[in-house]
Amino acid sequence: MRKMHLHLTNILLKKELYSYFTSPLPYLLACIFIFLLGWNFFHSLVTSKEDQMVSLSNSVIIPIFGNINFLFLFIAPLLTMRSFAEEKRDQTIELLFTSSLTDLEIIVAKYLAVISVTLFILLFTTIFPIILALSGYNDWPIIFSNYLGTIINIACYLAVGILISSCTQNQILSALISFALLVFLLLLAHSSNIISNFSLGQMVAYLSLSNHLWAFSAGAINSSDLIYYFSFIIFIIFLTHRSLSRRKW
Repeated sequence: MRKMHLHLTNILLKKELYSYFTSPLPYLLACIFIFLLGWNFFHSLVTSKEDQMVSLSNSVIIPIFGNINFLFLFIAPLLTMRSFAEEKRDQTIELLFTSSLTDLEIIVAKYLAVISVTLFILLFTTIFPIILALSGYNDWPIIFSNYLGTIINIACYLAVGILISSCTQNQILSALISFALLVFLLLLAHSSNIISNFSLGQMVAYLSLSNHLWAFSAGAINSSDLIYYFSFIIFIIFLTHRSLSRRKW
């Protein structure tokens, strides 16, 4: 039975991947993404040459990854908006629910598919550290930690997008709400500065996604940040599962 479920989950995953990669959306997003990032990379390189006192890590690598995370505030909702909303609109979601797959397996298959598309887009960014390496740059721990932090952070974006998609059948509404919620989660860190109660301020800052990304950008991988990110993803997947379970009420 377990093998059959894994097989069906794999079939759904392949179906989702086929649906994504036969659509122009990921390629269009990848082109816009790499164009904007390439322009930023070139500008950062020019600026770094003018200021020899600043290392390439601080002047190029960290800003580039900061911009990757910023751009995915827009890209993640566009990638996830169809996850469940399209199934609801086309009235094909009941076919999934009446299959042998559990709700959690359906969520995981769709989540892995959108993560795979994200990794495809991020693959193009490897050209930047390669270019720097040809120039003698060799601070690979910084690049590794930034990639790790960025992938996990974006995985949180995608989890939020899938949650919102499970709550509506309107893809545009799903994308807009997902974007607004992601911006809210990022701005929590700034909101904590105006809270007079220190303990409450620290709690609000801890809930912010951006607050856990700084250590990765500096080359540090803290277990507390990893625990936060994975707990966040598991909690959002739990909420998505509860959202889908409403159909049984």
